[in-house]
Amino acid sequence: MRSLLTVLTLLLTTHANWAFAHSNNDVVTMYNGDRITGEIKGLANGDLKINPSYAPVIALELQDIASIDSNYNYEILTENNERLYGNISSTEKKGSLQFTSIDSDKVIPLLEITEIRPIEESFAERLQYTLGANFNFEPDLQTYKIEGTVTYASKRGQTSARANILRSDYRTQTENGEYEDDYSQTSGLFRLENERWSNFRDDWYRSFSGQYDYNDQLNNFGRVSLGSGLGRYFVDSAGMRFSALVGLQGISERSKIETDPETGQVLQHSNCPGDLSDDNCSGTLVKDTAYSAEGFLTGSFVMYSLTNADLDINITGSVYPSLTEDDRLRAHLEAAVKWEAVSDLSIKLSLNSDYDSGKENEGESGSIPLKTIDYSILLGLEWAP
Repeated sequence: MRSLLTVLTLLLTTHANWAFAHSNNDVVTMYNGDRITGEIKGLANGDLKINPSYAPVIALELQDIASIDSNYNYEILTENNERLYGNISSTEKKGSLQFTSIDSDKVIPLLEITEIRPIEESFAERLQYTLGANFNFEPDLQTYKIEGTVTYASKRGQTSARANILRSDYRTQTENGEYEDDYSQTSGLFRLENERWSNFRDDWYRSFSGQYDYNDQLNNFGRVSLGSGLGRYFVDSAGMRFSALVGLQGISERSKIETDPETGQVLQHSNCPGDLSDDNCSGTLVKDTAYSAEGFLTGSFVMYSLTNADLDINITGSVYPSLTEDDRLRAHLEAAVKWEAVSDLSIKLSLNSDYDSGKENEGESGSIPLKTIDYSILLGLEWAP
């Protein structure tokens, strides 16, 4: 009976410690002897963020930190894909931390840690977000893009929402040398994704996602995708991360097709070059909804600097082979390079590209020429508090 009471007391004490609010008493000691006291916000991309009570959030380079001391509970991810949950404290050996949990007690070198997340109690504290604005101004092309992300972190995974809207205004030069608006194109995306870490292997995860996107230039006037996949982290070391995700998804998409204005039948001209403005080929453009299934393979590469340069590189590429349409293939590529200009504000150079070999893409939709590939190169700012 006494043993049982002892066990219950330990469990209640441990649970109580996990429920405590995060205080401002965490201490980070640098190799040069500086001591920063505040609330540790987490470690990502080689930067440990701490919020002193007397100043805004400070980002500290991992290789400059000698020790970390805190009474709070954290999730720690190491470069060998080990996930740990417990307390962290300082050790006599500089450049390491003491990890303690109910069933584990070990010393971990700081440079072997790729991520530290506080196990927050409130909903608001688990949210992380970024906001960005990108632009490109040329005499005959003006492009604007607004994007944002929100991530909700939990003990066994995370849920993220991402949205962006891009508009391109094409202009032509008149005989007197002035530019006037010709036509505009828009594209956008909203994606909701949930990732759950595997209970058996920390380097594996399951993904469930839903997405809505559109792109005038690729004859995509609204596509809804629902899918699920299995992913793995192949490289997850300090300074670099590479993961791959494979799965299946179903899609519903609307595209514009040409129909006979009298009968409503779809026109398939053998002698038309694809220009629907041709008098011999012209018909009525209507939106048609189609349903299909496709596989997907996504690779994600992240590299960040462990020095004061604060340079981040993110590359994500996806291939979508259709399972129900012959010879159809879609692909998507996002690449970005970021430099931190000031605290929480980065300069971002990004490349976005979409490819769709769908048979309905060639031709024109009204006054907008349709293609199989669409891309943009933009320079902008990103805010990540």
